[in-house]
Amino acid sequence: MKKNFLPFVILIAGIFQISLFAQASSVSLLSGTGTLISSHASITEAFAAIDTPMTQGYTIELTGTYTGASETFPITLTQKAGIDSSKRITIRPALGVGLITISALQASLPVILFDGGDFITIDGRAGGTGSTINLFIENTTTTGANTTTLNFLNGATYNELRYIHAKNNLQASAGPRVILVSTSANNPEGNSYNKITNCKIEGSRTGIASSGTAANPNNYLVIRDNEIFNFSFAGIWLLSACPTTLIERNTIYQTQGYNSSGVSGINIASVPGQVLDVIGNKIYGLTSSSTSATTLRGITCTGSRDATYNIYNNFIALDANGPSNVSSAYGAQFSGTIPYTLNFIYNSVNLSGTHSGGTSGVVISACFVKSASNDTVSYTLKNNIFKNTRTGGNAGTLHTGSFMSALNGTIDMDYNVSYCTGSASNYHAGWGGTIYTDLAQYQTAATPNEAHTIFKEVTFVSSSDLHLIPPSDGDVELAGTPIAGITTDIDLNFRSSSVPYRGADEAAELIPVELASFTSSVSENNVVLTWTTASEKNNYGFEVERSSNNTDWTNAGFVKGFGTTAEGKEYSFTDQKLPSGRYSYRLKQIDFDGTVEYHALANEVNVGLPESFSISQNYPNPFNPSTKIDFTVADASGIVIELFDITGGKIAEIVNSSFEPGFYSVVIDAQKYKLSSGTFIFRFTAKDGSNNSLYTATKKMTILK
Repeated sequence: MKKNFLPFVILIAGIFQISLFAQASSVSLLSGTGTLISSHASITEAFAAIDTPMTQGYTIELTGTYTGASETFPITLTQKAGIDSSKRITIRPALGVGLITISALQASLPVILFDGGDFITIDGRAGGTGSTINLFIENTTTTGANTTTLNFLNGATYNELRYIHAKNNLQASAGPRVILVSTSANNPEGNSYNKITNCKIEGSRTGIASSGTAANPNNYLVIRDNEIFNFSFAGIWLLSACPTTLIERNTIYQTQGYNSSGVSGINIASVPGQVLDVIGNKIYGLTSSSTSATTLRGITCTGSRDATYNIYNNFIALDANGPSNVSSAYGAQFSGTIPYTLNFIYNSVNLSGTHSGGTSGVVISACFVKSASNDTVSYTLKNNIFKNTRTGGNAGTLHTGSFMSALNGTIDMDYNVSYCTGSASNYHAGWGGTIYTDLAQYQTAATPNEAHTIFKEVTFVSSSDLHLIPPSDGDVELAGTPIAGITTDIDLNFRSSSVPYRGADEAAELIPVELASFTSSVSENNVVLTWTTASEKNNYGFEVERSSNNTDWTNAGFVKGFGTTAEGKEYSFTDQKLPSGRYSYRLKQIDFDGTVEYHALANEVNVGLPESFSISQNYPNPFNPSTKIDFTVADASGIVIELFDITGGKIAEIVNSSFEPGFYSVVIDAQKYKLSSGTFIFRFTAKDGSNNSLYTATKKMTILK
């Protein structure tokens, strides 16, 4: 027994050692229906075991015993014959496992390389369900200019990274990226149609970068719902040849600074013909540990030829103090010397903190800066909020809300809020070479732009959370103008279709009743009032008030409101049978809580004298017991109104008197004239001073008893 025991123990130990270090069975290869096909020691081994040409999709699952010890790095994912959108390969943690780590020290290399591989998904959720990240991929090296954590190369298309935490530990030198969509030397599709969604992207010089080639560009890149943080140079950097890109709902920030003399949340280099959508992102906390002159940019763009940049519904907050020497801090800066189009709409930009550095006479902080100098650039800036409370800087330096440095090209700019305060060197806005604190002077300089822009402080939740709070939440002065195609805000809440808020946040409170128009017209001696609201909040209705002297007001009628609505509504009221004269009108808008607000008609209404004689049909008709007849008198005349029965027998003379020109009415009472049911005739005659007839008219009326 003793003889045989030791070899048996050694055998068991050997088996245990192989299992521990080779990780046998730590990776499962599943069929498209989830059936186990085979077990493997590594992702590389499982990937190689997939039959080609592929006739089904496959899932590579990492079990709880996986540590990556058997991997050969970089883990390389190549093209599989037969793969397509209906037969994808998915790599993920198995259902029920905790956090799985794939870690390697790869100087100037990636941890995972998509080398021409198509239709591959790395999903960091256990079992591919829920929203918890269970996969951490890290490059631990601190050297190597070309170091990445994940790299797309040589025509890798239709791939997805979702719900992973990817980290690169190299922030101190130029070149490294956490995720790089790189070049494609021979594939004209480039590294296109790739998606990076719901991931945590940590560290490196740049979080996500794309650098295609002009011959083989990286098209249709989607970067959505990611948390990108603690980079040293840029959260997202579009270096070259990525013509169609969507950057949407990402949170980009730093919790500490690194040694970089230029820091930006999103850095957009020159990509000819690019269509770039930057929508609903949050950028804040940007800083640096550099002691050299440093630039801070929430978004920076060097415009490229014939490109279109759609930037809307973003929060941009440069809210950190320092660093120690900042040459300039701009929420968004767009430059370039070639033609391109910028649509910068519904963004909230806030600058705060204390500034150090800068050059005297130079704007060193601003929420938005246009420095593009080409005559064919096209800029549309509407419904933005620019707030700058940043102070400090070297002597003579300047701070502004917005600064249109170069006025070349076509500019369509209006309905913005631009505000800057904190010191004598703070100015609300700049136009050309001049900066302004007086709104009227600024609007005159910017004409025909900025007619509805205001200089006003707004209130945010915090310096980095730019959701509106009271008193800005509910402030009618923050009413913007509707922009076609943009129907939601940064939180995907619907915007008012008629009176949206300025800035990225459609605040919780609807803008109160906002009168969009109030006009009048005159028909004989009737005044027709029409008005429209852009939106309504708790609107009980409108009392229509009339005055002939602008002092004493009479209630002419009431029109019920629509309560609370974000849609525009139309109203009309007719003030009837008025004597000739001049009248003023106003609307007394009443809330359900009794709060009132007055809206005056801009013009005075003139009810003039009639130009001809006339008599109306009696009303009501038929009637019981009385009816009214209106008549007009064009010249001073004798007026006779007579009543006859149906056979022509005269019953009474209702009116026989002299009248001056004007509008008049008379009432016929059936009881007074002892009238029974039936049809009667009334005749109207106007006579001059010689008793000659000037006008006559006859009408029938009916009594029902």
